[in-house]
Order: sequence, then C-alpha cells, then structure tokens
Amino acid sequence: MGEFLHQLDRALYAALPGALVSLLILLTLAPIRLPDVMSAAPLLPLMAVYHFCLFRADALPAWLLFVLGMLFDLLQGGPGAPVGISALQFLLVRQVILGNQKYLVSVSFTFIWLGYAILSAVAVTLSWWVAALLTWRWIDPQPAFFQYIVSLFLYPIFGWVLGRGRNRDPLNAPGSRS
Repeated sequence: MGEFLHQLDRALYAALPGALVSLLILLTLAPIRLPDVMSAAPLLPLMAVYHFCLFRADALPAWLLFVLGMLFDLLQGGPGAPVGISALQFLLVRQVILGNQKYLVSVSFTFIWLGYAILSAVAVTLSWWVAALLTWRWIDPQPAFFQYIVSLFLYPIFGWVLGRGRNRDPLNAPGSRS
C-alpha cells in the first residue's frame, strides 16, 4: 500500500502543472460582472506557464501548452476573436525559458521577476499586434497594458506561492530517483 501511495503522489505531482494551468484558465474565464475588472484580469495562466517552465519544464510539454492555449482562446473568444494567440504566448515563453533555463534558475527572485516582466511584456505586445493584424482594425492597447501592469505586480505573490511547492517536491527527495 505504501508503494502505491508513493506512486500516486508522484503521478499527482507530475500532473500538477498542467492541472494548475487549466484551473487558472477556468478561473480567468469565470464570469465577473464588473467590466473594469475583466480588462485588468491578471495573466494567471501565463504566470503559471512561466513559473513551471522555469522550474519544471518537463511537466509542461509543448503539445500540452499548445492544447491549453488553443482551449483558452476558444473558450474566451467571441465572434472574430483570433484563436491561437494564447498558444503562441505559452510556446514563446516555454521556448525562451528553455533556451535560458540554466541562467535563470540560479539567480535571485528579483532577476526571475525581471525575466517575467520582459517575457510577459513581449507576450502581451505580440498578442496585441497579432490580434490587430488578424482583425484588420485598431485595438486600444490600454487594457492590455493595464493587464500587464496588474500581472507584473501580482507575480511576486504568485511566484512565492508556487515556489512554496518546490520545497515539497517528492521528486527531489533523497533516494526518490529511480
């Protein structure tokens, strides 16, 4: 029974990043009746993708991020909304982190936060440009900018909460690697 529980613990821990990104997508899409709040909804799924790609990239493979991003766009988009922008954001963040992971994991939280600030700014700007180009109309950048600022200031709290889970990583326990 002990071995079964250990294996179950490992399986649930391995599935946690994908499940958490999915939950944050649903939380982001939750109907909130305040229009000003929706325009400033933090980029919760992008924060989770950044954090988990930095510390547990193997738990968020590219195919999963693509599927989650497409699902996110399909669920949030209305008529004429471009599908694939979130998938593009998630994959961009993953690819940049994988290319620089060895430099980012050993630095202070300030530099991790700076990395998030830069990557999320690129992701938000890219999605704004792609949406404007695909719809062939001017899109006011103010809501995207405000959403970026809110997310930027919430990331330290979010990163701290997710970082607490790294201390309990059963895959990093001595003797746990098979």
